[in-house]
Amino acid sequence: MNFKKVFKEFPVMESDKIRLRKLMLEDASDLLKYYSNKNVYRYLDWNGPETLERCTEVLKIWNQGYIDGWIIRFAIADKVSDKIIGTIFLNGFEGKRAEIGYELSENYWRNGIMSEAINQVLSLGFKKLGLVRIQAFVCEENIASKNILEKFNFKEEGYLRNFECHNVTGECKDMYVYALLNTEFEN
Repeated sequence: MNFKKVFKEFPVMESDKIRLRKLMLEDASDLLKYYSNKNVYRYLDWNGPETLERCTEVLKIWNQGYIDGWIIRFAIADKVSDKIIGTIFLNGFEGKRAEIGYELSENYWRNGIMSEAINQVLSLGFKKLGLVRIQAFVCEENIASKNILEKFNFKEEGYLRNFECHNVTGECKDMYVYALLNTEFEN
C-alpha cells in the first residue's frame, strides 16, 4: 500500500476518549509497561517487547513499515495525557483487503476505548484507503475480541486449526477468521 498517495503525513484521528497518532520513540516505556502484563499478550503470537531497547526497535520497525507500505500502526493514546495505552493496525494489504489487529493496556479494558479505536480505523480503511474487506484472526478462546468484532458486524467465516504458532512458546492455536465488507460497515 502506498500511503504517500493517500496521506501527506501520518494521519491523526480523535474520538471522545482517545487520539490515534503515529507511534513515537518516547512511547517505548509505556509500551513496555502494558506489554509486561501477560493478560495483554496472551492471545497474540508473541510476548511483546521485553526490554526498553527492544521496544524502541519495535517502534522503529512499525514506523518503517508505514513508509514501506506494509502496515499502518497507530498509537492509541489517552486524549488528555497523550500517553500510549495500546496500538491498533491494518496490515497484510493484498488487493483491496487488509487485516486489523489491536491490543490495549488492561487498565483501560471495558471502557469503550477499543470500540472507539476500531471505529476510527475501519472508517479510515474503507473511506480513505478504499478497502473492500477488513479481516481479523482471533484465538478460539479470545471471547472479548470476538464480541467486539461482532459488535461492528464482522462475520465469522471459518475455523483455522493450529493456524497461529507462538513465536516464544511454539504453541499452536486454533483461530477464527472474521471479516467485514465495506458495504456492511455502519459508521
